[in-house]
Amino acid sequence: MKFLFLTLSIFILVSSNAQYSTDTLYRKYTNGLIYRLGGSIIKGNERITFQELSKEFSMSELGKDQYNLAKRKRTTSLILRLISTGCGIGALSLINNNRDLSIGLLAGQFVTLFGSSSVQQASQRNLDQAIWIRNKDYLFPAGR
Repeated sequence: MKFLFLTLSIFILVSSNAQYSTDTLYRKYTNGLIYRLGGSIIKGNERITFQELSKEFSMSELGKDQYNLAKRKRTTSLILRLISTGCGIGALSLINNNRDLSIGLLAGQFVTLFGSSSVQQASQRNLDQAIWIRNKDYLFPAGR
């Protein structure tokens, strides 16, 4: 009985492994899916940049729209971060000469910093949604 169970287990294991090597959906899944890993974007086993990612949305119009929205929000976040840095530098340079203006610049720095982080989070959500839509359209094209 143990021999029969062992033989049957080996047969099932070998047949299921053979299915993965010939299945086109599995191959598409391992080689063509895009996902975020921390701050990196991975396609298959390769790391791609945010700019290279735009080429991947040729099959997904809705995904491309979400990607463009994420790109605009990412640019807005960068501008707000630069303004925040400028406010901080201005506040430090004016701290001895004009204390009220320096405090106002520090308040402006914190407001733009918080605004930048919230816009950055919205950009990441839009990017995640764009990648999800693209992956869905890649794995399951509408024509099938």
